[in-house]
Amino acid sequence: MVTLGSLLSQYSEWFESAALFCGTLLAVSLLGHLVVRPMVSRVVAARNRNNPTLVNALEQYTTVLFVVAAIPLATAAAGFGGLVAGSTMIVAAGTLAVGVAGQDVIGNLVSGLFLVADPDFNVGDYIEWNDEAGTVERIDLRVTRVRTPADEVLTVPNTQLSTNAIRNPFSRGKYRLTERVLVGYDTDLDAATEVILDAASDDDRLASEPAPAVHVTSLGENAIELSARVWVDDPRSANVANVDSAFARRVKRRLQAADVSLAPASQQAVSGTLDVSMEGER
Repeated sequence: MVTLGSLLSQYSEWFESAALFCGTLLAVSLLGHLVVRPMVSRVVAARNRNNPTLVNALEQYTTVLFVVAAIPLATAAAGFGGLVAGSTMIVAAGTLAVGVAGQDVIGNLVSGLFLVADPDFNVGDYIEWNDEAGTVERIDLRVTRVRTPADEVLTVPNTQLSTNAIRNPFSRGKYRLTERVLVGYDTDLDAATEVILDAASDDDRLASEPAPAVHVTSLGENAIELSARVWVDDPRSANVANVDSAFARRVKRRLQAADVSLAPASQQAVSGTLDVSMEGER
């Protein structure tokens, strides 16, 4: 016969086990988040001052690692090991269900690790992929946040960035700009070249090495195409669009001041007959 005392004793043991499970889970998780995570962050930041991507990622992965480790520790501390061992089929079925349902999440987690490990992919980089482009602001466990030139924030799944070709145009110390200039056939090309090179030398943001260069790239039907190639120093900090626009405006103004005809109008040949009749005066 079940007595009230035996029921209270049984429920008391369950409550104690549940409290022990929750307490252990919370203690281990807080240990990782409040103690180990700041230590890891300080050590990694001290050795990788120019790589905030690595610091942020390791902070997140440290927290997740301790949460995952806390579950079996709490299970053992609460004495639920026998219950779990006796439910092997249930555990296996649950694991399979979680794996199938979370395969995208797991894929993004793994892709995030590859992105963090890539030395050419960092917070602050301007990247281009597919038809999108922007500056990397943060690499999270599941997604990467990218700010576009229109000041929009894109939340991009990590798998999308790890499985597609990514261009990082400003990853090196310099970036090349190319301006096309159309001039008439009566233009003194040597003089036009000197004008363009002078326009390039007036901006400190443009590099002297490699030296600016002007090449004839096409002899069109009605115009000659020149290509002016200049290099931007430190493209990570310079506003490349502003540098490019300012250079194009200077070239236009100076060529016009030198009486160089820019983009001469196309000449169209017209053929046919024209009849003119005069009506008599009335």
